[in-house]
Amino acid sequence: MTKQAKLRTALSVSVAVAALMAGGTWANAAEQPGDPCSQPGEVKPLGSGAIECINGRWAPSSKPVAGAPVGNPTGAPGVPGTPPKAPVMAKTAGIFTPVGPVLTQDTFGGTGKQVADPSAIRLADGRIRLYSWVNPTGLRTATSTDATGTKFVAESVAPLKTMAGQPRAVRVDADRIRLFYTSAGTITSAISSDNGLTFTEEGPVITTAQAGFEPGTLSLVKVGGTYRAYFSNLEKPGERAERIMRTATSTDMLTWTMGPQLAMSGSHPFALVDAKGKIALYYAADRGSSYGIFVSTSTNGTTFTGEKFVIAGGGDADIISTGKNKWLMYYGSEVSPTMGFGVLVARSLTNAIPK
Repeated sequence: MTKQAKLRTALSVSVAVAALMAGGTWANAAEQPGDPCSQPGEVKPLGSGAIECINGRWAPSSKPVAGAPVGNPTGAPGVPGTPPKAPVMAKTAGIFTPVGPVLTQDTFGGTGKQVADPSAIRLADGRIRLYSWVNPTGLRTATSTDATGTKFVAESVAPLKTMAGQPRAVRVDADRIRLFYTSAGTITSAISSDNGLTFTEEGPVITTAQAGFEPGTLSLVKVGGTYRAYFSNLEKPGERAERIMRTATSTDMLTWTMGPQLAMSGSHPFALVDAKGKIALYYAADRGSSYGIFVSTSTNGTTFTGEKFVIAGGGDADIISTGKNKWLMYYGSEVSPTMGFGVLVARSLTNAIPK
């Protein structure tokens, strides 16, 4: 398997997690990560990656699929023998440097080899709480042992009683945290008054009908008195669809007015804003020679330019400030073939909002 193929496989876990629907079932696919299997070591194609039968359950895999055509090592949909397109060379940003894994199946005492979709908030004592999807139990939290945010211990209580995907936590005030997540074709919100340990559901905030496509979860920034959110169409296993990102605005985080689709393609965006209103948008994308996390910037919130490559093979970025021009990026990727997929952290080398 080529290096690029392995990097593309590293994002397959978030694609599978994003396909969760109401009732905890996987949509529109026969075999998905977490489903039971009977042939240990069997590998099958899934989207642009593959799944492997491990310990009686399907799990994301970086192994090649037997019988896949040359030039298509994962056996993903394609036309055998079609010459590859010329790679698009992306400029590397040099904003973050990887540190290593922070959440794995061992963090939560599991064996599912799937921990994905991190979202971070800062606690009053400086520690960081991470929300993530953990196979097969659902949303879980873990809190860092100190303010450096590189070592975490799992919380014993699940933040939500319902099955949900793609969490995104936003601090409302000193005590309250709002959690956005995907459920039954909508972006839904829940509110916490105990600093993000447990949440009460508030209901849908952006539906498929409003978005014009089935949405993944949102990321938001506040510019003046208005919140601006970014979200993409929901990734689904086995579906090779165009990755679309869109923006929306709100004054209360709950009622949203749809804005335009963005010109560039990408998925699972995360937004940052500086004091002058400049927005940096991080997202996962495939640009031929480069596959992973990219960043673009905007001064009006809708037109983004200056795309740069940030992290190879990563996805689902979530970034938190640790001081003036200092940042931590949490993101999903493969930890190792034995540990499967987890959450990694990268430390900033410069300001996360590029000039």
